[in-house]
Amino acid sequence: MNTQINFSFGALALASIALNSLTPIDGMAQTLVKTEKIGVNSNVYQPVYNPKDGFVYVSGAAEQGNTGKVYKVDAKTLKTVDSIAVPESAPMGLGISINTQTLYTTNSRSGIVTAIDLATGKQTHIKADADGRAPREIRVDESRDLVYASSVRGGGLWVIDAKTNTFLKFYGDLGGAITGHYVDEQNNIIYATAMRDNEVVVVDGATGNVLKKFAAHGERPTNVHHDAAGNRLFVANQTTENITVLDAETGQLIKAIPTGKGALGVNHDPKRGRIYVANRHGRTVSIIDDQSLEVVKTFDMGALPNTVAIDHATGDAFVTNKQAVSERGENAPEPVPAPHADSISLIKP
Repeated sequence: MNTQINFSFGALALASIALNSLTPIDGMAQTLVKTEKIGVNSNVYQPVYNPKDGFVYVSGAAEQGNTGKVYKVDAKTLKTVDSIAVPESAPMGLGISINTQTLYTTNSRSGIVTAIDLATGKQTHIKADADGRAPREIRVDESRDLVYASSVRGGGLWVIDAKTNTFLKFYGDLGGAITGHYVDEQNNIIYATAMRDNEVVVVDGATGNVLKKFAAHGERPTNVHHDAAGNRLFVANQTTENITVLDAETGQLIKAIPTGKGALGVNHDPKRGRIYVANRHGRTVSIIDDQSLEVVKTFDMGALPNTVAIDHATGDAFVTNKQAVSERGENAPEPVPAPHADSISLIKP
């Protein structure tokens, strides 16, 4: 299989966007510092922060028929300094193994996961068995050198060996449309969202057995984050436009927190006690205090915020902002323009 790697410094046409006019709804703490465009029609999806080299990596699926890329972004300036062409894939979900310094991208179009060695640029294309269709999100278990990819159509999880970048097995029959998941490494438990069932599935990481299921207490749960200190789950629910906070042991609802239309991406900064929520269709990012469980700030992003990565040393949060897409149907209205589409934003604590 032929692969191409294109490292291009300064080849992308970038546009800085001043956001001084975007003010938060609440006057506390976090500040939306800047937003920078990434490429042209890059169709950005997900960022990850690499603490070893201090850069942010952003997946960009590009338009169908064009070569997707992973962009290397300066974490301070948000300038794109390099890009990696991934011709066999359209990078969407993105994860990183800090141990091996390997990026993992998912491609729901071709149904593969691509491993990219950051030191050598080598790309390894990983295929699952017939059940592991439509990979979406990547999570890495650093303590066991395993990579998990959620499978929407397959209703389960890929298990990949992070040392050899080979497909090991598929944990199937977990639920309807497994979209997001989170690995509790200490207890070797995986929490997964079954979007079609409106449930959270608790999976034994060693065996793939379902330990329990409980209601997400929201509709179309898409992503989940586990708070180890409080043993809580933060679940992003698109249709009910909220975050539900659940007891991770019992599934009991602690609180449902309204955030915005299409609540999608969720991440947690435990050191500073902040939960970040990307409300894609609402075009906002909500910040929640993890003790009071109240929204303390909301930012208008000027595009469709998708996912949030955090530098846990500094508390800096990085948000990818997607293009507006047309609704389906013959008489569907044109999408409202998104001036900051295909960009990354920096929120400082």
